[in-house]
Amino acid sequence: MIKIKLLLLFILFVVVRVDAQTFRIDTTDVSFENKLRPCLHVTYDAPAKTVKKGWEDYMKRNYKIKIKGIGLFTDKDIIDAEDVTIHSIADKRMNMYAKVTDIPGGSEMKFFMSFGYDFFIGPDNYGKEFGSMHQLLNDFSVKFLNDFYGDEISSALKKIKGYERDIKKKNKEIGSNIKKSKNASDAVASGLEGKNNTLNLEIDRLQAKIKDIQEEIETIKLKQEGIIVK
Repeated sequence: MIKIKLLLLFILFVVVRVDAQTFRIDTTDVSFENKLRPCLHVTYDAPAKTVKKGWEDYMKRNYKIKIKGIGLFTDKDIIDAEDVTIHSIADKRMNMYAKVTDIPGGSEMKFFMSFGYDFFIGPDNYGKEFGSMHQLLNDFSVKFLNDFYGDEISSALKKIKGYERDIKKKNKEIGSNIKKSKNASDAVASGLEGKNNTLNLEIDRLQAKIKDIQEEIETIKLKQEGIIVK
């Protein structure tokens, strides 16, 4: 009985861990040159342009590969690099492609490669190489998402600091109005009280915004925790 309970707890733990994963890489197909090609598929919270820039930077930094199709005057759905070598995948020269498009709430990426014309790498014909592609995409996803969520948190914290400065200014103004009202006529004091009421309402709105941002930060942190290194 104890063994059964432990087994159920283990299964529950595994299910929770799987559900907590921020990204998942699946095997699917992509339409390219009027044919279906095997590819790896993953979705991100980030917009397509951010993902493409991250992919470009990652490939340049780690493999000295220049990605074409993204730049100041171009932004193609499919970005690529031709006649490249990635020894962790294969010693042969290859062409690599990434189709990155916006979807509701973020973007999706389809990563595929070929050994020249019409020899596309898939799980059935080049299992080992396809597995290495999976590892490359996983490594990129971990790095990219950690950076992306880190930037999101930094941006959110800057907003909070800005709102806190506004609150401090408004509280200082309230204190000044209270001092002025002590020696003011009833009419002036009433006007200052009205200003303070407005300032207090503005402070309440700012505090509500801060609370919302803090909740967003906690959500982002949970997503970061779900980035599982494989």
